[in-house]
Amino acid sequence: MMEKHKIKIYLIFVIVLFVFVLYFSLKDNYMEIIHTLSRVNIFYLILGILFVFVSKYFIGLATYYLARKERKDCKLSKMVQISLIYPFFAGITPSAVGGESFEIFYLKQTGISYGKASNISVQKFILYQISLIIINFIAVILNLFTDIVPNTSLVGSSVTLNFIVNLVILGFCFLLVYNKSFNNFIMKKGLLFLNKIKIVKDLDSVQKKLDSFLDNFNEGVDQLKKDKKLFVNLVILNILSLAFLMLAAWPVALALNINHISVINLFILSTYARMMCLLIITPGNSGAAEYCFLYLFANLILEGEIMAYMLIWRFVTYYIPLIVGGILAIAWGKGEKNEKINSSES
Repeated sequence: MMEKHKIKIYLIFVIVLFVFVLYFSLKDNYMEIIHTLSRVNIFYLILGILFVFVSKYFIGLATYYLARKERKDCKLSKMVQISLIYPFFAGITPSAVGGESFEIFYLKQTGISYGKASNISVQKFILYQISLIIINFIAVILNLFTDIVPNTSLVGSSVTLNFIVNLVILGFCFLLVYNKSFNNFIMKKGLLFLNKIKIVKDLDSVQKKLDSFLDNFNEGVDQLKKDKKLFVNLVILNILSLAFLMLAAWPVALALNINHISVINLFILSTYARMMCLLIITPGNSGAAEYCFLYLFANLILEGEIMAYMLIWRFVTYYIPLIVGGILAIAWGKGEKNEKINSSES
């Protein structure tokens, strides 16, 4: 687990990163942008932040339903807290690769074994991939009717590549789920390869851990396949989570009195921005997210307004969850100690 002082350093880094983004966004036309920012409607700004945290709540609820299969006494509040911490570790690593490992650690802290926690994380990833493809597909279909996103080569190639990558990942996951021999073949061949290149040294020890993980993984997936109602409900929760995150662009626009773009079009634009920037591997998609947002909104909003809009949108959907996640990660251990003290006193 990452030490608390390192979390604090990353948290400071995130704040410094936002200051840099703020500086480069303001340096060319700062007076007009600051004037636009000074007219922010606080009510709609808070509503936008609320949309983002409702999105995290739905993820926490999905995690709770999965965790409850492994541990009946797990708490919804803890699962929601883990879903709030996740964006911090995902946001400080390229393509969010760090989120899952830390999620597994925090699930272990709630009394779920590493094997079961890994199982939950894998199932969540599969459900997320399915939901992401559905949300992206809805945005593409809606854009056929509204034509709000220009059909340029950059947009077309980015969206096509995004669908291909997500479908390949999802297909690989389904092979792991539905074909146990393929599952074992890939995992064990991968382990042998890592042993040959000296990344894995104690092959027997790691092999035993891998066998345990595969047993837990197959058992958990079998349970998910049997409970089709739960599977559908979890997909719906993930879709709702993504929808609220995409729709956060709407109250943020209203906060700046940008009301000439419909809710549907804002959903389409923010979803396309996400599809495009996810293909660029940087921590938290920094730089890529800002560029894609400006590219898509360039012909829809005035120059001073678009920079202010981008800054607030990015602050609401990325930096606030990141900062909150870092603070909760630091406070997690203290909360665990307090719970143990209270239980021992009672």
